[in-house]
Amino acid sequence: MPIRKLYRAYQQKKARRRIAPYVRLSGDSHYGGGFSVDLREPQDGHIYLSVGAHCVVDGSFVFESRGGSVSVGDRVFIGSSTFISINHIEIEDDVSIAWNCLFYDHNSHSVNWEERQFDTEKVYQNLSSGLPSLRDKDWSVVKNAPIRICKKAWIGEGVTVLKGVTIGEGAVVGAGSVVTKDVEPWTVVAGNPARTVRKLEHHPDL
Repeated sequence: MPIRKLYRAYQQKKARRRIAPYVRLSGDSHYGGGFSVDLREPQDGHIYLSVGAHCVVDGSFVFESRGGSVSVGDRVFIGSSTFISINHIEIEDDVSIAWNCLFYDHNSHSVNWEERQFDTEKVYQNLSSGLPSLRDKDWSVVKNAPIRICKKAWIGEGVTVLKGVTIGEGAVVGAGSVVTKDVEPWTVVAGNPARTVRKLEHHPDL
């Protein structure tokens, strides 16, 4: 095996050992080269990511605060997409998520300038001091709400799903959509903001 591939494999194993106390990853699932877990301030005893059986996962999972979590059910496909959580993102069974999607369960900053004016300076000072970038960030002024992707849903390429959204069972989200409100089960939505474009036939026995 080439030296570069050996080094990459070594780095991946090292990263897996570091995150092991904070994740529950089914051994019956496949994790691609793009799979990563970014823990900014991990807390002992907290499970940040859980993945069920028979999944294919190539996503990046970012936990910016001491809290947050992402749960992935069984038989879920996740392309090279990003999940950023300080609250909770739930992905139920049999969901398909394409590449380049973004799931964001919070606003990251306050909408009020007075409450966010020093955010970048704090990050700069922390990094300059060798500290975690978001250490001591005041998350109380940042709005957040859980995201839920119900079973059998399909999220197309390049979709953004924002805080507080539930995507109903069997729903399809068209490529490039921005989802800011709940999506009804067995519908197709598309656009920015995403809107219903048609209903889907549903056969409960399948």
